[in-house]
Amino acid sequence: MSTLAPRLERSVFVTPSFVIGLGVLAAWALVALAASYAAPYDPFATVSGARAAPSLDFPFGTDRLGRDVLSRVIFGARISLLLGFISVGIGVSVGATLGIVSGYYRGSIDTLIMRAIDAMLAFPGMLLALVIIAALGPSITHVMIAVGIATVPRYARLIRATVLSIREQAFVDAARLSGASDAKIMLRHILPNAVAPLLVLSTLQFGNAISVGAGLSFLGLGAQPPTAEWGLMAAVGRDVLGRAWWISTFPGLAIFTAVMACNLLGDSLSKSLDPRQSDR
Repeated sequence: MSTLAPRLERSVFVTPSFVIGLGVLAAWALVALAASYAAPYDPFATVSGARAAPSLDFPFGTDRLGRDVLSRVIFGARISLLLGFISVGIGVSVGATLGIVSGYYRGSIDTLIMRAIDAMLAFPGMLLALVIIAALGPSITHVMIAVGIATVPRYARLIRATVLSIREQAFVDAARLSGASDAKIMLRHILPNAVAPLLVLSTLQFGNAISVGAGLSFLGLGAQPPTAEWGLMAAVGRDVLGRAWWISTFPGLAIFTAVMACNLLGDSLSKSLDPRQSDR
């Protein structure tokens, strides 16, 4: 039986880092879901003069085309959070599957999977994502796929190490003796006990995906104009940063707060779920 729930109940919900991180992420999630109602203007429409400074009418100012920056930041939350969910989903589904199979069967299957994972780890995550995008072409969808694939090795190695320990436990031997199939043992007995490290890594990778996705869009390899995406918005304002600082600053602050929230959540979960720290 997994001990994830008792540990969470005992400690994590009262830590300031967890409360702050969850609060900020929840706020961004609400903004993304209610973007059509929360945005004061159409994010793609010209509503004022170019590069208008922040004011009561336009709290975040306007960009070089006269579009409201606040409205574009609000709609940009949809893309950034979706990018995090999709890329983490790819990493978890593919990486965790490979890690469980590798750790459970060991032998030649383990060797084959781990050598492939080692080959992927030979490339830095950003470089691997760049290679994938170069092959698929620049678009926000391809960024989601590329970032997700680039995180597969981390999930695979983490889950493999966890499974190697879990598979030797008495309850797994009992399941084998009862006649349970390998698939049933992996899904019903091993996977639930590997959720804790998977949850911590996924939380951290969610923030990393937002950061990397924004970086790729900043380089022109992700979202394309006129998409309202934080990294692309920051790139658009970099040439006029001295004269119109708000165009890049507010999207940059959005990226910072979202990534910071994920890191705070991941840190608090890691401390709570670590058996060496959970009783301190």
